[in-house]
Amino acid sequence: MLSGYRFEVIVGCMSAGKSSELIRRIERARLAYLPTIIVRPKTDTRSKPNQVESRNGLASQAIVVAEPKEILKYSSHAVVIGIDEAQFFSDDLISVVQMLLRQKKKLIVSGLDLDYRGQAFGVVPQLMAMADRVDKLLAVCRKCGSDFACRTQRMVHSDEQILVGDAQYEARCIHCFEPPGEYQLRLELPIETHVPQLALVTSATVAS
Repeated sequence: MLSGYRFEVIVGCMSAGKSSELIRRIERARLAYLPTIIVRPKTDTRSKPNQVESRNGLASQAIVVAEPKEILKYSSHAVVIGIDEAQFFSDDLISVVQMLLRQKKKLIVSGLDLDYRGQAFGVVPQLMAMADRVDKLLAVCRKCGSDFACRTQRMVHSDEQILVGDAQYEARCIHCFEPPGEYQLRLELPIETHVPQLALVTSATVAS
């Protein structure tokens, strides 16, 4: 029987190392002689066919599926199941995850928790709530160079929530992130140039 965490979720902005961490954990399971598989959505066209790849060069064999229910076709002989780019899957992923957990599988899921607007991305926040371990990874901000990038800045004009590609985005910290169509909050308070003076009212003043 598996011990430790049963459902792990790895989240963060782009370039935070989510896929690398997913591959690393799957490789550790393989070293323990546990049957494993990694699945990724067909929507993500950046990796080579039948592979999951990270930006730092790590790669692993993967099964490409169009719908979450297809995962069940490949999961019967696996003990540990990795799911990459979870934000691209439909809401059906929730029921699939619940079914796999009932089957005593161990799940390691990675994905973007926030979209280009800085808002919750797909089913990932719900998966985070269901998990017994959640790791939020940070990247280097491409604008100020800090180590605290937690947002994905879209660099092109598009209103589509899903726009696959690397050149269209860059990692930003919360201070450098600019939501589309919104003005950044200004914390400077206006300086009052004229302070009104309170008049002291006395009984003599009232009598006059």
